[in-house]
Amino acid sequence: MLAMMRANVRVPAPRGAAAHSDAGGLLRADRQAEEMLKVFFADAADGALVPAELRGLTDGAQNGPPGVRRTLVMEGHGERLRIEVTAVGKGKTQLHLWREPLPEPLQVGPETPTATPADGLTQREREVALLVADGLRSREVAERLGIASQTVKSHLKTIFDKLGVRNRVELARRLVQH
Repeated sequence: MLAMMRANVRVPAPRGAAAHSDAGGLLRADRQAEEMLKVFFADAADGALVPAELRGLTDGAQNGPPGVRRTLVMEGHGERLRIEVTAVGKGKTQLHLWREPLPEPLQVGPETPTATPADGLTQREREVALLVADGLRSREVAERLGIASQTVKSHLKTIFDKLGVRNRVELARRLVQH
C-alpha cells in the first residue's frame, strides 16, 4: 500500500489589508498595507508610484470590463501574498491584500479533510471577516472595501450564521483557531 504525502499544517488565518492607486499611479496605503507590500516590493510606500510589477494589474483593471478582479499571488520569504485589484472609479483602483505564512508539508497517513479558515464564506464575506477580525469597525471596513456600512453589517450577520459565532470577538477567535 502506498503512503500519501500531504500538507496538513494549521496556518494562521491570512491577514488582510487594502490600498488604493489613483489616476496618477500613486499608491495610497495605510501602514499595514505598506508593510505587506514592502516584503515583496522594497519601494512600495504610501505616496510613491505603484511598483512596476503591479502597474500591469492596475492598468488592466482600469482598461478592462468593470467589476472584474485581477489577481497576483506571490510566494517567497516563507509567506504568500495575494493581491486582488479592482477598478473602483475612473483612474482609481482598489488593491486587496492578503498575507499568510506558507505551510510546511508534513508526512501523514491517509488523507483526511481539513476545514479552511473561512469555511463556506464567499470571497467578499472572507474580506469582511478578516478586516473585522483585525479590529476594524463596520464603517472602516466599508471605506476600505468601497461598500456601504449597512452592507458590511449584512455580511457580518451572514458570516456569524455560517461560522456559528455570536459576535466580533468570537469571529476573531474562530479565524485564529483555523
